[in-house]
Amino acid sequence: EPGLRVRVLEANKLAEEYFSSILSSPEGLPGRQFLDGRGFDQDAAEKFGIGFAPRDATALRRYLNSLGFDETRQLEAGVLYRKDGESEARTRFRGRIMFPILDELGHHVAFGGRAMGDATPKYLNSGESNVFHKRRTLYGLFTAKQAMRRTGRAIVVEGYLDAIRLALIGVEEVVAPLGTALTEDQAALLVRYANEVFLLYDSDEAGQKATFVSGRELLRHKAAVRVVTLPDGEDPDTFARANGRAAVETQLTQAIDLFDRQVQLIERRGWFADIRHRRDAIDRLLPTIRAA
Repeated sequence: EPGLRVRVLEANKLAEEYFSSILSSPEGLPGRQFLDGRGFDQDAAEKFGIGFAPRDATALRRYLNSLGFDETRQLEAGVLYRKDGESEARTRFRGRIMFPILDELGHHVAFGGRAMGDATPKYLNSGESNVFHKRRTLYGLFTAKQAMRRTGRAIVVEGYLDAIRLALIGVEEVVAPLGTALTEDQAALLVRYANEVFLLYDSDEAGQKATFVSGRELLRHKAAVRVVTLPDGEDPDTFARANGRAAVETQLTQAIDLFDRQVQLIERRGWFADIRHRRDAIDRLLPTIRAA
């Protein structure tokens, strides 16, 4: 329903403005301290619409209510949620760094909330709605798509802060899935803008797993997939912050084909040394071969 869609987008846009105002207020001090510690200043927060969700469970609800968005509209927008069997709606985001999620046309469709400290889950997205489908949305695509067309490449990272850091140093053709690995829909969306995709994930085990899941999905969509390997202990945010654009571009030039990277990792484990492990190695390589 067109009218409902417009109201949901309006509610999310107003929520973004509210979260941004909280970040710059005394109540947003924990959020500012977190961002300062990660090297993101006020200009960066304003440029990317970063905000802070207050710990007051009713603050956003009251604000949107005062602007004509009742509980039903806030539930539809995904900023409130209701547990099964309960009648009272709850605030989805409390005490989190807030990242607005835009669709490829620039509409405010959802939020990603990052916990500070050891709170779980670390990342929390808005609920599915008539304007937001997590599996079909890529963080940063609206601002990255022109750079993708200009450079002919796309860079995929794991998280919001990774994507923002690269954009701040001038590497703008970067997006992040709203999870660890790319989905089929996200891969199909991405290859509409670039046929060459660089996977720039963390170097830990989870990052390696996500690299190959994402890479195989992109191969099925006929993309040329290359893997970027950062030094141990680094992620795109920390590496770009410490070394700058030239070093990131150097890492991109040293990227290798997805299949070659998988062979490289298997060789390091010594799996080609005997028959039993060779069979395991082939089993690991077959999904990538089939995807291509």
